[in-house]
Amino acid sequence: MWAVAFPARPMCPDCRSLDVRWVATSGRATVWSFVVPHPRLLPRTASSPPYNVVVVALDQDATIRMVGNLVSTVDGPINEIDPATIEIGEPVQVVFAAVDDVALPRWVRAPGG
Repeated sequence: MWAVAFPARPMCPDCRSLDVRWVATSGRATVWSFVVPHPRLLPRTASSPPYNVVVVALDQDATIRMVGNLVSTVDGPINEIDPATIEIGEPVQVVFAAVDDVALPRWVRAPGG
């Protein structure tokens, strides 16, 4: 039996097996929680407050949660969504934004949500 875990680990957190593999998901999730930082937390985001940070629960397994920003478009700024419009339970879809040399998961509102 396979256990799904995030973030990725070198072994199963339940049975300690080293027989691990990547599993593709749909990228669909729901907003589980969010926060709106107002102070300058990191130098890179110093000009962006207030912005949102969402925690989402994946549709395939609600125990798997990821963190990112809710944006309108993949390359949109992290403060483009009015935090007052974010709702717990709203459906979202992952997009990946190139930031420096990594691809960061961000979330856009899912169609029909």
